[in-house]
Amino acid sequence: MSFPISLIDGEPVWDSLPVAKIIDYPLEKRDYKPFAQARLCISPESVWVRLWAFEVTPSAGSTLAVSLDLRPSSAPGAYLFLSASHSGELATEVVTEARRTPMAEYLILPRVKSFVSEDLQGIYWGVVFELPRLLLPKVYGTDELTAGMTVRGNLFKFDREPGSEHYGSFYPVDFHAPDPFGERFFGDFDLVAY
Repeated sequence: MSFPISLIDGEPVWDSLPVAKIIDYPLEKRDYKPFAQARLCISPESVWVRLWAFEVTPSAGSTLAVSLDLRPSSAPGAYLFLSASHSGELATEVVTEARRTPMAEYLILPRVKSFVSEDLQGIYWGVVFELPRLLLPKVYGTDELTAGMTVRGNLFKFDREPGSEHYGSFYPVDFHAPDPFGERFFGDFDLVAY
């Protein structure tokens, strides 16, 4: 199974993009599995990720996250980790086997916009990450992202707070593993031009 990431020109038209549903909650014994979704796209200037979760009263620690490995096959191994909690706590890192480096050390940070809204499915909150592609050559030596390429990653919805603790993902994850957000649990994302 793979999921498409659209290559676009200009700003995203979110409603035109495929929706990834974060529905795999392997540790959840109760029925608390917040319905979360994501849309991804890549423009010539930016990598865009929009994540949102249907929770009427999310805890401060309720978090949406993405791990993406956007390297061509010959580039050094690294992945990008972006997360935002409902209370506004952010993590933006470049992760390698040796270390986790804040993106600020590369002098490039994503733009982050949070939102709260309601539709026929209910009340939701979310975040949009816009990561400048200028970061990619610093991490991978290139920013080559073309139609037909496959990149890897995963999408997450989790909360570590007692009383609302849960762990969900798009691709299956062993959340007891030492690094559940890492490459071992990545799936394929195909870059498509539409």
